[in-house]
Amino acid sequence: MIVHLNGELLPRERAAVSAFDRGFLFGDGVYEGLRSFDGWVIAMDLHAARMRAGLAEARIDWDASQLDRLTSELLAANDLRNAFIYWQVTRGTPGPDDPVRTRLPARPMRPTVFGYCVPTPGLAQCIEPASVRAATVDDRRWLRGTLKSISLLGNVLAAAEASERGADDAIMVRDGFVAESCTCNVVVVDAHGRMATPSLDSAPILAGVTRALLPEIAPGVESRPVRAAELREAREIVLLGTLTTVASVVQLDGRPVGAGAPGPFATSLLSNYMGWIATQAEQNRSRLSPRHDQVRQSRAGSR
Repeated sequence: MIVHLNGELLPRERAAVSAFDRGFLFGDGVYEGLRSFDGWVIAMDLHAARMRAGLAEARIDWDASQLDRLTSELLAANDLRNAFIYWQVTRGTPGPDDPVRTRLPARPMRPTVFGYCVPTPGLAQCIEPASVRAATVDDRRWLRGTLKSISLLGNVLAAAEASERGADDAIMVRDGFVAESCTCNVVVVDAHGRMATPSLDSAPILAGVTRALLPEIAPGVESRPVRAAELREAREIVLLGTLTTVASVVQLDGRPVGAGAPGPFATSLLSNYMGWIATQAEQNRSRLSPRHDQVRQSRAGSR
């Protein structure tokens, strides 16, 4: 695996950051996960915009417009066209004469920028929604849920609680309203076929990129506060995420959801989404080729 670290492409074994990096000591950073199909990265503009907003809120000075170019170079260096791509930007490492355990840094520092990618299934393999067993848990995380922070202990603990109850994922509930799962946004389909996803102002949740594409791939989904009671009465519960794409919650708190198998909405949504991606990838199939070839040739020449 070839990773990106602070402007360099290098084998993962050679990638190292300081033990005093604020990402390690404080979880002081933001991240973004992207998905590439046939060399085309889904909604790069939305990912870059979300990272730009997160960096601004965290007061980390890094230009998120680089995300497109760096992602192309990373994919080419690993010779991947179907992949999950992870980027993390931390505030960086204090200088040798600066304090290392101060909440407010003594002075600006150079951000640490890290990225990697791993192969994922292509369009032909994304046919049926994954089946997920979920458990509802209290959302005890912080209130800045819209910030894609690398401080994910709250999500880790929610996942651990769900696992202890025999579930694969947790659907978090705050003050009686549905928030999100540990990694995904949620869509609920009621007994009458009406579809809803929690609105961003109803709970501190992430503005998911796949969620943002719903008007194009599932225009009937309403964004509104969703009460926890609606989960128990739902015909279908669907999870949406960059890596997950579309998954069906077939069991909630030990009880089957609907027929206990992926339902027609989830199946149709996945089909629509993959069709939309295929169209976009076809229109953009030549976009990565020059960079891919240039980086691959550059790496071959350096060996």
